[in-house]
Amino acid sequence: MASALSASLAVTGVVSSVLPAAADSGDGDATIRVVREVNANGKWDQALEPGMAGVTVVLTDDAGRSITGTTQADGTVKLTPGSSLGGGKYRIEVKNPQEGVLYPGFASPRSNLIDPAELSSNVEFVDLSGGKNVEITTSFWSPEDYCQKNAMLVTACMNASIPVGNASPDSKRTLTSFPYNARGTYDQLTDLATTADTGTVWGIGYNKVTKQIFSAAYAKRGTKYGPGGPGAIYRTDPATKQTTVFTRVPNPGSTGHNPGANMDEAFGPVVGKQSLGDVDVSPDGKDLYVVNLNDRRLYRYDATQPTAAAPKASYPIKDPGCAAPGDWRPSGIGIQDGKVYVGGVCSAQSTGSKADLRAVVQVFDPVTGQFTGTVMDQPLNYQRMETNYQNGMCFGSTWYPWSNSRPNTQDGHDCTDSAIQNPEPILSDLLFETNGDMVVGFGDRFSDRTGWVLPGSNDARPTTAFEGGDINRACRGGNHMFVLDGNGGCKNNASPATNGGHDEPNVREYYPGDWSAGMHREISEGGLALSKVETTIPFTAMDPNISTTPNGWTGSGVRWVDRTTGTANAETDGNYLNDDFGKSRGIADLEVMCDEAPLQIGNRVWKDLDEDGIQDPGEPGLPGVTVNLYDADGNKIGTTVTNERGEYYFDSTVTKNVKPEDLQYGKTYTIKMDNPADYQAGGPLDGWKPTRPNQGDNDQVDSNGETSGNAFPAIEVTPKGAGQNDHGADFGFTNPQADLSVIKIGPAKVGPGEDIEYQILVTNNGPNTATRWTITDPLPDGITNARTSNADCGIAAGTLTCSGGPLAVGESHTITVRASAPVPEQTVILDNCVKVTGTEPDPNMDNNDSCVQTEVPGVPVMNPAIGGAAAAAALGGFLLIRRRRGNTSATAV
Repeated sequence: MASALSASLAVTGVVSSVLPAAADSGDGDATIRVVREVNANGKWDQALEPGMAGVTVVLTDDAGRSITGTTQADGTVKLTPGSSLGGGKYRIEVKNPQEGVLYPGFASPRSNLIDPAELSSNVEFVDLSGGKNVEITTSFWSPEDYCQKNAMLVTACMNASIPVGNASPDSKRTLTSFPYNARGTYDQLTDLATTADTGTVWGIGYNKVTKQIFSAAYAKRGTKYGPGGPGAIYRTDPATKQTTVFTRVPNPGSTGHNPGANMDEAFGPVVGKQSLGDVDVSPDGKDLYVVNLNDRRLYRYDATQPTAAAPKASYPIKDPGCAAPGDWRPSGIGIQDGKVYVGGVCSAQSTGSKADLRAVVQVFDPVTGQFTGTVMDQPLNYQRMETNYQNGMCFGSTWYPWSNSRPNTQDGHDCTDSAIQNPEPILSDLLFETNGDMVVGFGDRFSDRTGWVLPGSNDARPTTAFEGGDINRACRGGNHMFVLDGNGGCKNNASPATNGGHDEPNVREYYPGDWSAGMHREISEGGLALSKVETTIPFTAMDPNISTTPNGWTGSGVRWVDRTTGTANAETDGNYLNDDFGKSRGIADLEVMCDEAPLQIGNRVWKDLDEDGIQDPGEPGLPGVTVNLYDADGNKIGTTVTNERGEYYFDSTVTKNVKPEDLQYGKTYTIKMDNPADYQAGGPLDGWKPTRPNQGDNDQVDSNGETSGNAFPAIEVTPKGAGQNDHGADFGFTNPQADLSVIKIGPAKVGPGEDIEYQILVTNNGPNTATRWTITDPLPDGITNARTSNADCGIAAGTLTCSGGPLAVGESHTITVRASAPVPEQTVILDNCVKVTGTEPDPNMDNNDSCVQTEVPGVPVMNPAIGGAAAAAALGGFLLIRRRRGNTSATAV
């Protein structure tokens, strides 16, 4: 009974403590690495694709027993069969930790599992017999992480409207794009819009689906709004270079510019408090999000349309408990893995105390329309750079509370020179690294509310403000909250060798490459972009490249820092873009114009040996089989052949067997195994038939090939979104067996010339239905008048042949044959043997033949005067018997 129970559990795949432990098999180990893929090339790029911790991995043997492990911080887990499993052959299943957000990464079809840098599917089959060890790497990815190499970057120049007599012309560029690899001065720029089109903008978003750029109005002293006013969001088509007003966000504030009054001085206090902050577009291209700085709400618009008359919704961004409600100043947006992150600062303007400066990031769920919590709440009173108070200049080392005036002192030092760096933090941008770390861009409000070479006023001296923004990293702490690098949350890459030789022992920063020549220890202007297929991060910067920057290194552009070391070459790693506003902020946000993620579909064709429709560990792949891909119109758009392990894929980036434009999400495709030659004699599918589809509850290990309405098995696939790869398009084939047996029943003896009746019983003993069976019965020589009433039989040239089918498991079919016995002179034995064959392979050929012997006494010719006994004596005491077989005769004495 126990054996039966164990067998039943093993067949159903249930893991239970009642199963007996397998004996130590001597099998090797399986090391599984799970990484987060970004570039759709089917390879593990170690510098770009980190390991994923906490992923569940299951190792299963052919008996249905399994063990489970969880990946460590580096993304690896080692599973050892030991005494729990056995059999040598195993199936590895890597469970998706975030269904609907993450999808299988791109896999490489390969003949073996030798190279762990080649990415496997999330379901893999390994042979650990004889102590063999296997190491594989598999991946998941978020399609929003994808970007093509050397994508275009887009930013906007901020152009001065002061002094009135020397304002920048309306024809000067605002939006401009350039390749990711551009370096130098105005290198490879494509101007997309002008001041007349957009006015001054800061937040920039890109819709990768419609390929449109969005830019949002920004309040900065000494500039002007565009035609849409302070609440305007502009939509620019980079292909046509046409810009239109997409929408006007309500309630953006009403303070106007007055450049003729002391160079727009009265506008300074509203910076960071009116107009708009950051803009981002959801990866699916459906939603545009923008922060209204005036009413401190997150607005949501339909990004699929050319214009939006009104928002879809708006949501209050909760005050996180600043020193006073008016101190809460949200601005930055980031989107990652289905969530929207909104960042801001507690400005400490109400108290003037650095201790009240904080950076806060909250999470918004687009599905529920609710803010669900806080993921970062960090003090901003840490040391950021070295101080410089020589000759009356004030270059402080920290962030400073927001204010509406120009300070005459700083940290106890008199500020008598016009040159000053007094950075007031604006949390202006958010990004997320592939490993989940947050990259935070801080702008400097002080440089936006003051400016470059400003005259004095009644309450302030002349001012030349130097930008003091920052690019920071925030890493998860023990409570899963993000901790800024300046507070010790991330690796400290700062050293004299990485920050221009200046010794700043108390400064902790991940990106020390955000420095320039001389006293410029922090040059970020708050805009960030991240292409996860590149090894650097670009950010908007003051004096981005020392060696090629004109005007005495004065101006704005883009600087690149290494994503791992945070370093940069200050002379070459930049692109100079704008000379307005000097070393105050003169450039806007930064966005990378990524393409939508490509797709990969397919996976495995295999031999379903036990015909259960499930890919069991010991069941091998079917190599050399042709697989074709068709679009909804029936056009063949791709073809491939399974490799030695039965794998196949359709994609435009790894196997490159389909054009990118032919494989798009939202369309239905049909995968067919419809090559007739594969099923013909000698073909890889000769004798094989599709197994039962859609068995069990795990779509990754069943068979999906269906034949209904098709001559060959086919699978329909409809990817719902960009990059939503489907590796569950599997085809199982069986070589179905049917154990046919035959029994022939006949009389042991009949009289000469009498009727002989034979019965032939054909039975199917399983395990599958016999689709066709045939019996062949060469009838004995000498019989006459052979006949049968069975319609599926015929007799020709002395041979009975019958065919039929299908014959279900356990069913039998009976055939009756009659004939007249011969009238022999001597007794004969009729040997009659029948054979059964079937279409399916027969696992037991010992029961496919059956014979019966029938004796027919002889009627000898003799002298009537001599009796039988005398006749026998005359023959020497022997009786002559003739044995007759079908189509042959023999005489035995």
